[in-house]
Amino acid sequence: MQLKIGIYPRKSVYRDNSDSVAIQVELCKEYAAIVFKGQELVFKVYDKDEGFSGKNTKRPSFQELMRDVRKNELDVVMVYKLDRISRNVREFSAMYETFEEHGVAFVSVKESFDTSTPIGRTVMYILAAFAQLERENTSERVSDNMLALAEQGRWTGGNCPAGMKSIRKKLGNKEHSFLAIDDETIWRVKLLFELLGNGYTITGLERYCKDHGIKSQSGAFLNSSQIYAIVTNPVYCQNSLEAYYYFQELGCKMVSKDLFDGTHGCIRYGKTKTGKERQTTQEHANWTIAVGIHDYVVSSNVFIAAQNRLGINKTFRTGKYPTGILKGVLRCRCGAKMTTRTYEKNKIRFSYYFCDKRVRQGKEYCDSEYIRVDTIDELFIKELKNIRINPNFITLQTTNTEDADIASLQTELNTLDTQLANLAKALAENASSPAAKYIIAQMEALDKQQASLKASLARAEILSENKKTAASNMQQIYDNICYLVDNLDNLSYAEKNELVRKTVKSCTLQDKNLSITF
Repeated sequence: MQLKIGIYPRKSVYRDNSDSVAIQVELCKEYAAIVFKGQELVFKVYDKDEGFSGKNTKRPSFQELMRDVRKNELDVVMVYKLDRISRNVREFSAMYETFEEHGVAFVSVKESFDTSTPIGRTVMYILAAFAQLERENTSERVSDNMLALAEQGRWTGGNCPAGMKSIRKKLGNKEHSFLAIDDETIWRVKLLFELLGNGYTITGLERYCKDHGIKSQSGAFLNSSQIYAIVTNPVYCQNSLEAYYYFQELGCKMVSKDLFDGTHGCIRYGKTKTGKERQTTQEHANWTIAVGIHDYVVSSNVFIAAQNRLGINKTFRTGKYPTGILKGVLRCRCGAKMTTRTYEKNKIRFSYYFCDKRVRQGKEYCDSEYIRVDTIDELFIKELKNIRINPNFITLQTTNTEDADIASLQTELNTLDTQLANLAKALAENASSPAAKYIIAQMEALDKQQASLKASLARAEILSENKKTAASNMQQIYDNICYLVDNLDNLSYAEKNELVRKTVKSCTLQDKNLSITF
């Protein structure tokens, strides 16, 4: 039985005297011959990461190695030294979890680290435990630091809230940043709270700002997301006891109640968390509410009333009238999302789809009209019934690419491997001969050709997998459509809408015609 071993060598980006890639590969092969004596060994070398740093995993050959692990094409991953593959305990722990999921052993020659043995697995578990401890200690340190900053009311940096500015103030022997009201721009914030108290919705505020030429400090019109962020930011709220109990009830971490004397504004820490790819908004339980040195903008009663109003509006919009099975899927011809509105007149209920952008920005942006929900939903169901009869009407969102012959590419690679092996043997026998430089030139040319073929093979395999997935998806989409059409009268609104969201990729309204992509 063959034992497939992936060898990952990497020359340090910082030191010229580190072991060369070729030496690392040779030492790994010699070590494998000893450890796995008597077994037929097949090696695959991932050696294109020379010059890449080991600080992160964004390395081409490393990514190729992990893809092969996930495709169950390796039995063992081998390195000369542990730091060749990773210098980060957390990333190494995550990598090893993937190895375990796919039954792949990990061997490091220098450290005699072999997870195919009981002692090797024990060392791995200890490393994982230390990684977990490191994560927990880091989280605790961040939390403690956040609380220390909160007790001082300091501003930790970033974009200042609307209507605010950052000032430097001496605290002890050092200067630190704090927030202060910007008298020239705070009027926007005060106006938003006033209009909200007078019955405006968030989208109504957006439209009001556009109609009255009210823009942000950067010169752009305020959109609904920016307005919502402003009127929900505790930085404008008076630090009264009412505010203390309000935020405490939300589950926020609070500084001492004695600081809430009604003379300053609040300040919030921990709203967002920065991850590897993007920032994410944290739950209230992760917020820390403290007291700044700035004056408050609105009283705590006004701020709390605004939050309660926003909560009521949200419940009304999402829960009062469950209509429109295309809600959350349907888009206007201008590309904007279409939502629903329902009202009653003479005890008769009317529901309409309408363009969200038109409501916010006016007819000059989009001139689409309000269209009855039942008209569009009936048109949609009619399309599904046609597909129920003929599945060929299904339009999948795919990328058209030409097929590549995976078997032919693999055969070419095998031929190149054989040629390279023969040339390597010839080079070893003629190292001092004038012919050596010609052999080396041939090997370099074949090596480039091999790299190009490997890239083509990888693309072909991905395309093949995508086509298999598309075929499977096609059947699932058709099954969902059949189920929806056959059980239309028995399903609740929520069940219909959920099934549509799972099945439909996009649905665009062009006048009174629908363009549906699955």
